[in-house]
Amino acid sequence: MRRLGFTLVELVITLVVLSVLALGVSSYLGIGARMYSEAAEREQVLGQSRFVAERLVRELRNALPNSVAFSATSNCLEFLPVLYSGVYLSLPFEQAQTSITVISPDLLAVSPASYSGANRPRLVVYPTSNNDVYGSANPGSSVLINSISTEDASQARFRLNFASFRFRRQSPEQRFYISGDVVRYCLVNTGPGRFSLQRNGVLMAEGLRSANVFRVSDAVLNRNAVVNVLLQFGSANNPDMFFNYEVHLANVP
Repeated sequence: MRRLGFTLVELVITLVVLSVLALGVSSYLGIGARMYSEAAEREQVLGQSRFVAERLVRELRNALPNSVAFSATSNCLEFLPVLYSGVYLSLPFEQAQTSITVISPDLLAVSPASYSGANRPRLVVYPTSNNDVYGSANPGSSVLINSISTEDASQARFRLNFASFRFRRQSPEQRFYISGDVVRYCLVNTGPGRFSLQRNGVLMAEGLRSANVFRVSDAVLNRNAVVNVLLQFGSANNPDMFFNYEVHLANVP
């Protein structure tokens, strides 16, 4: 009578073949999972970079002329955002006053308004340097606003009230700006060779490899000021990714 079954050799060969197949399948699945993980990580970095770049570029383009400055000590880029702008009818240039009359449709949404404290909006006229923007000299180019009142809404005419102040110079176009509180983008060291980017203390990006992110080139006769932003992201599973942006600033005060 003939017996059916496997010999020991056949059983061993079968086990070896199945082991090789299992090893190949697991390696294939592992490679696929690793590729997916790396692709997802790259996509996260791209999204993070895109968000930071769009936010930063948009804010820089709306910065008060000649307010952008970089501090190597604190590793921070700072500027004043423009809230409103318009033209003034007259300016206390020769004698100090406590208010001016302006025309600005932008102010229709906020007047009347009163302010107090150090974070009041700032009235700025013809700033030609950082000192004009951030200085507190009287006479000078900027003064904190106490209140805004409406004179004639149909003509978008308003009165800006402030402490007794005299402006150092007139604007050739009679242009004025109202700026908000200072905005700071700072690099914070989070470990050896690791940095995060924060906006006024709020996390905007992490995983940066280099602290050399900002470079400010002052305006010259043939071009406006330029801010170069270089973001270098890195991780353990992916090569470093570089994003370079160049923002041209409108410095016409």
